[in-house]
Amino acid sequence: MRLRTKEEAIKVIYKCAQMYKENLSNKCVLFATAEDGKVITFESLFLPQNFKHLTGVHSRVSGADFFGLVIRNKLSPSVIELADDGTTDLKLDILPQLMSIHKTARMVGDYDNSRSLFIADKIAGTVTAAMGFIHTMNYYLPQSALKSDVRDITLKATRHRVIAIFVKNRNDALYNELSYIASGISIGDKVFDSIRCRLDLRDTK
Repeated sequence: MRLRTKEEAIKVIYKCAQMYKENLSNKCVLFATAEDGKVITFESLFLPQNFKHLTGVHSRVSGADFFGLVIRNKLSPSVIELADDGTTDLKLDILPQLMSIHKTARMVGDYDNSRSLFIADKIAGTVTAAMGFIHTMNYYLPQSALKSDVRDITLKATRHRVIAIFVKNRNDALYNELSYIASGISIGDKVFDSIRCRLDLRDTK
């Protein structure tokens, strides 16, 4: 596999940062699954400084400053390093997919600790791309990206199909956007009764 140059990596990072800013930055995403007729959720918070972790590049620049440089198209090759083992390339391969995780995630589960140097509590994603989250500040914060099938890195007993994903701005009290709902599922289904107090989806059809 030919490794990207720093300049090629930065092009991908620029593109993904714009997607992150538009789709995820300073937003909460609530992933909902169902088990035994009851909704189970985990709530994530995407902060600007979390973006750096997802890229797989190494830099002494703080996460917040890194995101600011990228958004202003000011990220210099001199302030980043790419992993010699190709892991940066693997992360950048799937990073564009993960910038729409609020629409594309199809499975979630607890991380099974099977990969060295990959730290996470929860995993969300698809059969081709996974995002790892760590629990802190009463939320799950995005921590890393992995080019992997979610089923290969989660505990089977905790792994569930995503039935709906809700989004809100960080400071909003209630979730006001339904970004994904599984086929055959309706927001009016009784299964959502347990979390309806957290939703403001009156205009959702």
